[in-house]
Amino acid sequence: MPRAGSISGTAVLHLFAAVTSLAIAGAPARAGGTIPALQATSIAAGEALAVARPWYTDWWWLPLVLAVALVVSGGVIAVVRRRNASLLDRARAAEASAQGVLVSEERFRRLFDRGADPQLLSDGVRIVAANPAATALLAEGDADRLVGLTTVQVTSDSGPSGTDDDMSYETEVQTVDGEAIPVALRRTRIPLDAGLLLHYQFRDLRDTRRLEAERRELEAQLLASQRLEALGTLAGGVAHDFNNLLTVIRANSEIAQFSMAQRDFPGVAESLHAVIQASDRARDIVKQILLFSRRSVPTHDHINLAALITDTQTLLRATIPSTVQLLVEVRNAEAWISGDATQMQQLLLNLCSNAEHAMRRTDGGMLRVKVDVISLDEAANAGRHPQLRPGRYVRLMVHDTGSGMNDDVRQRIFEPFFTTKPIGEGTGLGLAVLHGIVMSHHGSVHVESVEGEGTDFELLFALVPAPHEAPAGVALPSPAYTTPVPSAAAAALAGDAPLILLVDDEPGILRAAERGIMSAGMRVITAGSGGAALQLLGDHHDVALMITDQTMPEMTGLTLAERAKTLRPSMPIILSTGYTGRVTPDRLREAHIETVLDKPYTLTQLTDAIRGTLQSSRRRRTAQRA
Repeated sequence: MPRAGSISGTAVLHLFAAVTSLAIAGAPARAGGTIPALQATSIAAGEALAVARPWYTDWWWLPLVLAVALVVSGGVIAVVRRRNASLLDRARAAEASAQGVLVSEERFRRLFDRGADPQLLSDGVRIVAANPAATALLAEGDADRLVGLTTVQVTSDSGPSGTDDDMSYETEVQTVDGEAIPVALRRTRIPLDAGLLLHYQFRDLRDTRRLEAERRELEAQLLASQRLEALGTLAGGVAHDFNNLLTVIRANSEIAQFSMAQRDFPGVAESLHAVIQASDRARDIVKQILLFSRRSVPTHDHINLAALITDTQTLLRATIPSTVQLLVEVRNAEAWISGDATQMQQLLLNLCSNAEHAMRRTDGGMLRVKVDVISLDEAANAGRHPQLRPGRYVRLMVHDTGSGMNDDVRQRIFEPFFTTKPIGEGTGLGLAVLHGIVMSHHGSVHVESVEGEGTDFELLFALVPAPHEAPAGVALPSPAYTTPVPSAAAAALAGDAPLILLVDDEPGILRAAERGIMSAGMRVITAGSGGAALQLLGDHHDVALMITDQTMPEMTGLTLAERAKTLRPSMPIILSTGYTGRVTPDRLREAHIETVLDKPYTLTQLTDAIRGTLQSSRRRRTAQRA
């Protein structure tokens, strides 16, 4: 029998079973078959304890039973909750992954369907899908005509290659009607569980190719236009040179006729020799002009820049007036570059033309052209041309002592149509075309200038090895006259004949004009420069008239006339020029020029101008005395 006040053993066992069952029942029902099994076990344990021996009903073991029950129920609950949490996380992850796939598919579908660029999907053999842009471009909007065609038929791509890399290249796609369209194509490989999918995206290049063709055509027109402008500038200098040559030819022809009548055969031979020399020089200038002005497609060949510049000296000398001293300095004869000879010649003429224009305000100066080979490994050289890689380069330098530029002008000189020249004297294309030529030859240009001190252009082109057989160049004979200028004593005639001072830097003109003046019964002394003329004026106080050329080294004819007037205020002066466009009427009045004699002139025009000017001077002096 149980003790008084104690709990019946059967009641305690039933209470343990009930507590365990309730604890287990409190766990989530998603634990599967674990909870029913635990419930059954707890009931069975309770029934077994209920039929046990009576001593189990003693009160002392009740706390132990309750503790064991709580520990067991807590462990079971923790295990079940962890399992349920893991299952819940996996379910949520699967749901999120499925949602991400749906979002990604929807995003790709929108990009594919609404993309502005044409796109195709291929299984590696045939086209399986095409977006509206591709359908409109390749199948006139009919997708059924495009889907199902082989990849090779449309994109000229044979399918997967051995590499997993994506590919980007320019090719042609074929429409369903067989038209070839140039495109920039990108192929992307998309590996899937069911196999490999190829995604093609391309951009129509027809407009780009058309614009490139138009750009090339405009560049060609710009080069041609600028070449014409350069020829216009060249025409001024060539006109002076040609007028000198024509004067020599015409004057010596007249002298030859006169000598024939006098049966002066040595005089005829001398005149014909001068005519031949002048004709040869004119031929060389014409040859260079035709070479420069030819219309041809630029080609990059091995050219020797030093030899090219040496050969172009004749044209350069004709381009710039003789008031500008030209110095061509070649420090390395093996200055080989890859380029177009005509464009290099045009580049040089542009630089020299701009330099000559900058020196007009100073009445001439020094124009120095230098060719050598330098290394960009040196820090000083590399700093001026940071865009070029280290190595050896051919350097072309053009230096002038003109008016120079300020920093604002220097930063804009390569802009198209920017010019500081007066209206009508330039379009502003010269230096822009020059910059384009340098860039097309993968070169570099650096400009330094100081106002009032001149400008330096430094151009670099990559040095290339000399070819095994150098291309034949244009070998031009150096223009030179061997006819000596006679002394003043040899020119003496009758003592009362007027003494004429003839000044010209062209020996052929001096000789022909001297013979013509002497044949007219006048005495002549000649000078080849302004300085020599001033010295002769100091030595001969009976000079009745001076004839001077305008464009000469050291000083112009106008400058000489102004200085001569300080020595002989009453002496009349005739200015002879082959290019009157650069001499304004105001400038003629300032220099007190009596008469302007245009070249080429005949001997009759020369002697008539002398007689007319002398008569006008005598009448003026008579009127002043009266």
